[in-house]
Amino acid sequence: MKKYLYHYTTLGCLEKIFTDPEGTYIDLKLKDYHFLNDGYEGKWLVRFMETCKDAIVGQFKLNERLACEKAIKDFVECECYRMLLKEQNDKHYSFSMSELKDSMLFWRQDYAKDNGIALCTEKSDFEKKSKLTVEQVRYLGAETLNEILPDFVAAVEHDAQYIKSRSDLRSDITDMLKGAKSLANTDFLRVKNITWEAEKEWRIIITQKFEGKKNLLKMEEIEIDEKSKYIPRYRMRIENPFNEIILGPTFSNYYVEAVSEWFDRKHYKIKVSKSLG
Repeated sequence: MKKYLYHYTTLGCLEKIFTDPEGTYIDLKLKDYHFLNDGYEGKWLVRFMETCKDAIVGQFKLNERLACEKAIKDFVECECYRMLLKEQNDKHYSFSMSELKDSMLFWRQDYAKDNGIALCTEKSDFEKKSKLTVEQVRYLGAETLNEILPDFVAAVEHDAQYIKSRSDLRSDITDMLKGAKSLANTDFLRVKNITWEAEKEWRIIITQKFEGKKNLLKMEEIEIDEKSKYIPRYRMRIENPFNEIILGPTFSNYYVEAVSEWFDRKHYKIKVSKSLG
């Protein structure tokens, strides 16, 4: 069964994506994971463990809750994890798509509410042309803990045999705890807070050391005026996988014809339609 995915962006980005005068290739922009639209994305797991600690601890048996509290405390405070985030800062790059077609959830976003568009692709065709895997994002909440973080649950259960009372938390035996280490090894690049589950997101994740694809990647630094920082980005050239573009609800019918003509001049064979919203 075919799976269609949609990348929401703005009309102005078309010129940066559809750059090939022959209409064969496109350029995709992949953004550093720590600079996605959600400013806390790169550190959300730490914030989740802090704000939802009681609900998370409550998922465990009574004799395991002290071990869970200790694991979360050590994880949040662990300097090596903070350094791990810093170390990864320029390594992981993401391109996001959604299962949702013509969705007001995205049309209402600040970046899309005035001139938003959605680029449509079929998942297997995208993977074939990009030679990359599109992975489904998993959503973590206290109730999905065992499903999303089974290694953490197993580690807490293991640690519980060493922690019988709060006095044990001050003993040397706590150096054997595995819970915090398990959290530090979480693949948070493909996991999001369950708050965002409605987005039904899929992602491409690549790294700066992506083997065999170095010739496709180009570093691009974009200055953010209000913060005077630079966002590391990669542009990757692949064969065009997009077969349709949906113009957001703010566009008039005139734009359907205008954008179609623009694609024709660029020699891209892409259907242009308008949102039903």
